[in-house]
Amino acid sequence: MIQIGRYKMGFAPFSMIVVFIVLSVCAVVAAFHQARPEFPMPLSKIILINEGMALLATLVYGILAHFAIVLIDRIKKIKDDQ
Repeated sequence: MIQIGRYKMGFAPFSMIVVFIVLSVCAVVAAFHQARPEFPMPLSKIILINEGMALLATLVYGILAHFAIVLIDRIKKIKDDQ
């Protein structure tokens, strides 16, 4: 459990926040590298597309992280019962 001020978070939500921040920075940097005068799409739309992919990747990461935590807890519970 991670505590920031009066707010308490588990590992999965905290790591999702970190993953989203890192992916957002990467999305903006990649958008600036993709934007060229000969490229017909404006920079704002490239940023929106990249941020959408960052959100999707964060969602998939969050689902997998929560399933992994549940699986680990069940394995621990089975070992404790034996």
